[in-house]
Amino acid sequence: EASRYSGVDPYQVIDQKNNDDLVVAPDRMNQPDTASMKEKIDLALSLESRVLAADSHVTNVPYSGYTDGEGAQFYANHLGTFCFEKARSFSCYTSALAAGEGTQTMYSSSSIARRFDELDVGHCVSEATETAVHLLKGKALPTGRYDVIFSIDEWENILGAFLGAFSAKSAMEGVGYYRDKVGQSIASPHFSLQDSPQYADGFSYSVFDDEGVLRHDLNLIENGVLKSLLHNSATARFYKVKNTGHGARSPRSSLSTSATQLVIKAGQGESKELMAGKVLKVIGLKGLHSGTNAISGHFSLAIEGLLYQNGEAQQYVKDVTLSGNFYQMLQQVQCVGKKLEASSGRGFFSPDIRFEGLSVAGA
Repeated sequence: EASRYSGVDPYQVIDQKNNDDLVVAPDRMNQPDTASMKEKIDLALSLESRVLAADSHVTNVPYSGYTDGEGAQFYANHLGTFCFEKARSFSCYTSALAAGEGTQTMYSSSSIARRFDELDVGHCVSEATETAVHLLKGKALPTGRYDVIFSIDEWENILGAFLGAFSAKSAMEGVGYYRDKVGQSIASPHFSLQDSPQYADGFSYSVFDDEGVLRHDLNLIENGVLKSLLHNSATARFYKVKNTGHGARSPRSSLSTSATQLVIKAGQGESKELMAGKVLKVIGLKGLHSGTNAISGHFSLAIEGLLYQNGEAQQYVKDVTLSGNFYQMLQQVQCVGKKLEASSGRGFFSPDIRFEGLSVAGA
């Protein structure tokens, strides 16, 4: 019905014809749900009680819960193409609100798994509680430039805020930052970024896109060089390139592009090299959407973190603002760690990356 009111786009054509039906439901992503309802309720309630009991500074648990679900999606068109995939997951999350010394701090943690009994409730409780309590003693840093490492979740968040730069649809519209930079060096030679739809450990595993196109690994950045943008059928037709299988749409939305599971290649950096000298690890970002400009790349964000000196924790940090330019930051990679780490949602994988000389406004 909605299509009756849409304008004609000469680049949009439904022409994906697969030779065979594609039905994907791997056992590892569809583990049986054997937990009783009582076990699930008990887990949800235990999150709150365990956080409250963990430390006397914790006064409240504002957000806490458990969820599980089975997701399925299919694509079908008039040419006989049919694709189907299904997956199940279990997750829990909690938060700790701590008070003391005339201030309040809050921190959250979560866990996701393919089986109920694989949820790491203990980690959720300890990470949320301990970090919130430690941040009570946090203070501002002197204004200046600091080398920065983002926690895996905050690195995923800040990269996600600028991911539109890799969209060929944005490029078609003249607003994508990398619209005319394919084949050029845009990042440090130590930096490589891949979209990996079938990365085995990922929870955004996907075999086909929203046009029924089979997905494959795509090198976005290889040794600092931009190799490709994210394409759907329309952008591929416009640019006369191969469709990368990143079409995104719903029955009520226009055709766009989206990434699946981003993986940043591990480097050679040892922990000693990553943490040498003074480095600020960012563990919390605030104002991500209002404080970033995807067109220019500029960002200015309130942060929480932990300052290290030669690998030794010196102080927790709060009440400071981190500023920089994302596109320039990719060229300021000083060191890439050797070990891949998964984000809490397990849809993003990256080693620790040390960025050189970002601006911090503090005391």
